Amino acid sequence: MKWIILFSVLLLIMVAVYVANFFLNAALFRDNKWYTQTGHKMMNPDNFNKEKSTYTLIEEEQNQQGDIFWNQPFAHDYWLEVEGETLYSRLIITQPDSKKWVICMHGYRSFGQRDMAFVASKFSTQGYNIFVPDLRAHGKSTGDIIGMGWLDRLDLIKWIQEIIKMEPLAEIILFGGSMGAATVMMTSGEKLPNNVKGIISDCGYANVYDEFASIFHTAFKLPRFPVLTIANILAKKKVGYSLKEASSVSQLRSNELPVLFIHGTGDKFVPHQMLYENMEATTGVKESLIIEKAPHLSSFIYESDHYFETVFEFVKRYC
Repeated sequence: MKWIILFSVLLLIMVAVYVANFFLNAALFRDNKWYTQTGHKMMNPDNFNKEKSTYTLIEEEQNQQGDIFWNQPFAHDYWLEVEGETLYSRLIITQPDSKKWVICMHGYRSFGQRDMAFVASKFSTQGYNIFVPDLRAHGKSTGDIIGMGWLDRLDLIKWIQEIIKMEPLAEIILFGGSMGAATVMMTSGEKLPNNVKGIISDCGYANVYDEFASIFHTAFKLPRFPVLTIANILAKKKVGYSLKEASSVSQLRSNELPVLFIHGTGDKFVPHQMLYENMEATTGVKESLIIEKAPHLSSFIYESDHYFETVFEFVKRYC
């Protein structure tokens, strides 16, 4: 009987290790066949099987406007070498004499133009010059490991430094959506130059461990234990950081910058309740914008005017 119990426990551990390793490969490595063919539809349902609606037309119009803005003569490719990786950004200088700058960070397994071209166009109307990076292992940037904001926070500091080289008196806003939101929140806990004035976080997660736990529950109908417990241990060796270490909440506890937190209540990828965890953590000035029924990274599609009025009023008031 004891041998049967021992064998069952060992078998369970072996299966859990296999599943944990499989999940890490799918979630945190750039080229993963299973994710490309199947996983993306399961893990981020907001991006698939959408019904056609008035919001579809709004999104298409926004994408067209963003693409036109992206390809204007004043927009240029900008490359940065960081620790053996070549990172890409679109540099868009609409107001050469302006001291106002924004860095717009895209979401998980996306790229800057797709997620942030329209947002960048809106900031340009307010006199901002703009960096829109592709995060490492995304878009035109090199790299195999997805940083989930944790590795990317150090890259974002490099982009901040690039702006200051061009304009020492720059006043910089950090804007991020989804994983980009986690990136700007995780960056907030680092020692930043005084040029950084404020943060806009749209549907960012509280930490990677809890985000993956949510995906396990909604996509795979599995509990976090024991697979995620093992994945958290394996991640440090496989990707250079643990899932619990990559935390917006822990970084926000050291933040004193004003932060506007945004989330849609219809988000199926990042639970909107995480907004409250992030808000509670930060020590700086904080406000929130909740958009009813908006799916993941779609709040500016559902209530575009209200969204950007709130963003720019917040910036004007606190930054």
